[in-house]
Amino acid sequence: MALTTAYSGAPPGKMPYDNAFGFTFSQPFQNESDFTPSSHRVPKVKDEQPIFVDNKSGMFQLLTSFSFSVLGRALTYSQIRADSLALASGLLSLPNLNPNQITKLPPTPSCVQGPEVAPIVLIQLPNCLPFAPILLGTFASGLTATLVSPALTADEIAWILQNAKPRVIITATACLGAMKAAIGKQEGDRAFWDKVPILTVDAVNDSYPLPFSGQSNGQDWRRLLQAKGTPAVQPNQKLTGEQAKARTAVILWSSGTSGRSKGVLLSHHALNFATASLWHDADYYPPSGPQRWLGFAPFYHVFGLCNVFLLGIAAGARVFVMQGFKLPDMLEGIRKHQVTYLHMAPPVAVMLAKAEVVEEYAKRNPTTGKNGFSSVVGAVTGGAPLGHEVVVQVYKRCGFRIRLGYGLSETCSTALQRGLGEREMGEQAGDTGLPHWGVEVMIASGEGYATKEGEKTPAAGVDVEGEVLVKAPGLLSAYLPVGLFSGAKPDMSVTNDALTADGWFRTGDVGALCKAGRLRITDRLKELIKVRAYQVAPAELEAVLCSSESVGDAGVVGVYDDDEATEWPRAFVVPAGGKENKSRAELEKLAVELKELVEKRTAKYKWLVGGIVFIDQVPKSPSGKILRRLLKSGAEGTKGIEIKLYEKKKRTAKL
Repeated sequence: MALTTAYSGAPPGKMPYDNAFGFTFSQPFQNESDFTPSSHRVPKVKDEQPIFVDNKSGMFQLLTSFSFSVLGRALTYSQIRADSLALASGLLSLPNLNPNQITKLPPTPSCVQGPEVAPIVLIQLPNCLPFAPILLGTFASGLTATLVSPALTADEIAWILQNAKPRVIITATACLGAMKAAIGKQEGDRAFWDKVPILTVDAVNDSYPLPFSGQSNGQDWRRLLQAKGTPAVQPNQKLTGEQAKARTAVILWSSGTSGRSKGVLLSHHALNFATASLWHDADYYPPSGPQRWLGFAPFYHVFGLCNVFLLGIAAGARVFVMQGFKLPDMLEGIRKHQVTYLHMAPPVAVMLAKAEVVEEYAKRNPTTGKNGFSSVVGAVTGGAPLGHEVVVQVYKRCGFRIRLGYGLSETCSTALQRGLGEREMGEQAGDTGLPHWGVEVMIASGEGYATKEGEKTPAAGVDVEGEVLVKAPGLLSAYLPVGLFSGAKPDMSVTNDALTADGWFRTGDVGALCKAGRLRITDRLKELIKVRAYQVAPAELEAVLCSSESVGDAGVVGVYDDDEATEWPRAFVVPAGGKENKSRAELEKLAVELKELVEKRTAKYKWLVGGIVFIDQVPKSPSGKILRRLLKSGAEGTKGIEIKLYEKKKRTAKL
């Protein structure tokens, strides 16, 4: 039925309430339910079935429709469950880790019970097999996990430590130096940080789940699997409906326009709902039968966490885990493991469309008509925009359709294009699909938002642009208030700004809904720069640049790179003393100094790949707000002297 107002989707049906560990291992898709159509029922996942397989060492052979043979390092369904419970007991045996010591926040429109945060376990790991028992064990323990990118610098980690105050830290050995430096930046309360256990995972060389050989050290994460004694609180406690919706399972970190990352609180029920919602709309099943996926989308990111990690276990998929992305490894993995569905960032799609190395796998056998992608029935991309031209190129070259999805850390997966064929691909060009099961999407009319109980936020008309609003059980319950654990009254202002009184999350994106209910994203109210699947706050980079005595002022915007299908940060800098007083050589020297400053202070995806433009003045409004649209459009006074900082490389193999 055609829409009359800009509202699409529907409230969810029935969902069981449980902790995220319990739901994931409850065989949730074995029987037909509100979130499992009869066509999406999955045979019982067997205990010996491999779920996570190391892509380098794992050799997979499909014997029959639901039987398999795996050699090498693989984590089976039963071992993940057993080791997660063992690790949960190990965590609960540590001092000062009682999941019942809850910090409760005031009620929010998306969590009327009031969000709850248990003692926090910080996990900083790339994709690896130990990630599974560590995160799922934290869920089973009743503690709250926070996931941190291994790419962050000491300064960025320090901000997270300051606000999350984790009771345990589990990090990769490669990140240990930055983590210790971040701890060293914590002012006051040295007694607290001296007591925080730091456990490490050698993600490159760890042989888990094979028997451990060699000498263990006191920091090795496996000590949690071997903890002795009975913890005061037993793991995998059943949660009531109220508890599942209030208790925070994980805190993700989303960049904000203030320049500092914000902690996004997602409840156990939010994660369970996101998993169920994704499977309800998994139209690639059963055409492809048992699922075989490549796990290169980062598990610490909401896209990889929900679409690959949690859904893979619940659906009994085999996920071939890759610590980092390399195109040749991906291509060979698809062919070797007969991968059925792909989860990727837009730059990977660009490589599939254009890289020469793909041709060997795209070429079809003249006898069978098949190629190296014939097992793939479809793919999904998210985290950043992707041009329809690239989608068409991949379809013609490789033979499968990449669907566009839409979501945020605060909403999990929100919308997805439907269908796998060429006809649907053409009909849906330029949109990001229909809302997932149980998700409601509305376009705000611009006539105000509900600010108190009883008010309703008005919707725009069909095909009228406005701010995209989302409502679903998968919404964040709140942002982590800055300084929550310092004893001060929680500052809920950031949360209150993001949620309307009638329960809609304000995405900051501008879009429209067509009469068929499909969402089209046209712009962003937010100023965030989308670098691949990451968000970069211009204000953060401006603060770094302006910390230099050689800089008088700075403004940062994103510039879109068609070849890479991503934005890059570009800085517009006013040199101290004025541009007109410096020679080209002096400006080039200053550009190198600023390049090194940004590289030292921020993660790699925040570097100024878009270059530096030296200008006379950063355009601002009377209130002092930077007019970024003028910087982007190249308005008068913003063209200046451009310095390229990085040579553009031909990206054919490694992301």
